[in-house]
Amino acid sequence: MEISYDPDGRPYVSRYEVGDLVRLRASERGEMAMGRVGDWGMVVAVGRGWSENFDVQIAGYSEGRTSSLKRLTGLTRRAVVPCDRNGVPVSLPERSGLRAVDAGMTRKVGRAR
Repeated sequence: MEISYDPDGRPYVSRYEVGDLVRLRASERGEMAMGRVGDWGMVVAVGRGWSENFDVQIAGYSEGRTSSLKRLTGLTRRAVVPCDRNGVPVSLPERSGLRAVDAGMTRKVGRAR
């Protein structure tokens, strides 16, 4: 995942990558809604270009491997938060040191596997 910082220094995830673990922060809405708040899993596909959409594999994480709910598609970064291997949301690292004065700083964080 790539972490960026607001002008006031607050961290946020600017882009998720395949292999990142995420947790739904709100239930999906609409006729085809399947994901519920608290479901979590691994990012398995990311849209190309400027697209923020990605797919999350749920089965084997918050649902059993044989669950009929296998994959949530077309999620955006605003719909999820990063989490650890137990599905617990993690806090993002704060800016620190001399690099903190750089405007628009982006930090690349290793994937959880």
